[in-house]
Amino acid sequence: MSKNVVVTGAGGGMGSATVRLLVERGVNVLAVDRDADALGRLTAADGPGEVVVRTADVGDAGDVEAFVADAARRWDGLDGIFNIAAILGEFAPIADSTNEGFDEVLRVNLKSVWYGMKYAIPHLIARGGGSIVNTGSYLSWHGCELLGPYNAAKHAIVGLTRTAAIEYGAHNIRVNVICPGSMDTAMNDDTAAGFRPDDPQEGLRELAASAVTGRLTAPEEAAAVGVFLLLDAPVQMTGTLVPVDGGRSAR
Repeated sequence: MSKNVVVTGAGGGMGSATVRLLVERGVNVLAVDRDADALGRLTAADGPGEVVVRTADVGDAGDVEAFVADAARRWDGLDGIFNIAAILGEFAPIADSTNEGFDEVLRVNLKSVWYGMKYAIPHLIARGGGSIVNTGSYLSWHGCELLGPYNAAKHAIVGLTRTAAIEYGAHNIRVNVICPGSMDTAMNDDTAAGFRPDDPQEGLRELAASAVTGRLTAPEEAAAVGVFLLLDAPVQMTGTLVPVDGGRSAR
């Protein structure tokens, strides 16, 4: 029986790599992003799985409830959700950050995970179990200057994930957090520019050097671990943080 999953942030580097890997595995994917052009490119994913794209605001409860229900209805059941969507927000010290910027980062990065789990879990229970993968970060358990709201959201995702793992383990639902480091993506380019606006290329070199491997993580590498957590990990692997950060967290 084919598996059916929702992937948010599907138009980005890690998201699009995830969709391609899932389709190759024969998984049906509802791919969600706010970028319609990026979603359009996903229809070329090659494999036995089906891709259906949906433009939506992952920080809006009505949008999330609707696209989760659509996936379950379309394929007569839902087996998982991979919450990837996120924004960086402002680069500023806490005292100089705007209240509006804080609210928007938590709305997109944290409430989207809350909504995704809230509306997917009843469908997973009806299916007899399933898997949720939430996307944290190296910053899910480390501090970072200039990115307070982003850092706060990524920490909070860990708490939500562990709570869901405890509450729904008896329903055969696994809930885990993948924690990438700096990846070779457009978002990482923005990160480098935010930290080093005077020299973004030097910012990229510094981010790469922070890994013991001396390079950025390819989005396909993080996506492969996420797909493992979504499809292949044993039921006893739940409530865990899984770093994919080039050994940065080992320092």
